[in-house]
Amino acid sequence: MLETEISEKYPLHYFAWLNDYLALEELLLQKKHDIEALDPHGRTPLLLAIILDHLESARVLLRHGANACVKGRDCWSATQEATSTGDPELLKLVLTHRDSHMLKNQAKLITSLLNNLKETPDFYMEIKWEFTSWRKFYVI
Repeated sequence: MLETEISEKYPLHYFAWLNDYLALEELLLQKKHDIEALDPHGRTPLLLAIILDHLESARVLLRHGANACVKGRDCWSATQEATSTGDPELLKLVLTHRDSHMLKNQAKLITSLLNNLKETPDFYMEIKWEFTSWRKFYVI
């Protein structure tokens, strides 16, 4: 693929590759492009920025809501990719956003679970517990 083709088909990836975080910010403010779009290698713009150790591009993408829990085609998560760069600041940034994302999803999941429990009709259940062992128990 030529550079012009890449910049047209994958503009967020293109600016992440160049680490042109100002152009990336401008493009994201237009809200015309999917921030979770995959390139031919199965990477989101965030994963690409992390792999290339482009801290500022990663910061811009995360600030605009890129999923910090994402995994690439090779099944490496954003956290694992950040760890492999050896950049503690990048890893801290990714971990912070990943934890925040997970907490938000956990809150939604708990709310959904509680609503489902409220809608579930009452029921009756009997449970039988039976403990066995190949070793004798001695009571003193």
